[in-house]
Amino acid sequence: MMNPEFQRKFYEKFETTDLLEAVGHLDILRQELADGAGLRPPEIRQELLKLHQVAMDVSHRGDLSQAQTMFDLAFEIEDRLFTIWESFKAIEKTVQGITDLANEFDDGFDEEE
Repeated sequence: MMNPEFQRKFYEKFETTDLLEAVGHLDILRQELADGAGLRPPEIRQELLKLHQVAMDVSHRGDLSQAQTMFDLAFEIEDRLFTIWESFKAIEKTVQGITDLANEFDDGFDEEE
């Protein structure tokens, strides 16, 4: 029989709807990281390659006219990476809500006599 104390802690510390929100965060990651039609690489990969080219123009060719483009593109990528990172953290926090209870689970059952 389940220990009422464990059941109470589980109910208080974890909300199952959080798992559905984690699925929503995963959908955000899919949008950001999924291959495009025809197995084209994700857009963020193309943006990183473009940033590399522009940075090469600025740093190795001394083309300072490309500096603003480089900064703008870097900020756009940074914003997308922030969205990705926040989604990963939200998923981790949700799953950790269950794994944190694992130690208490062993104590969550009454000994049957």
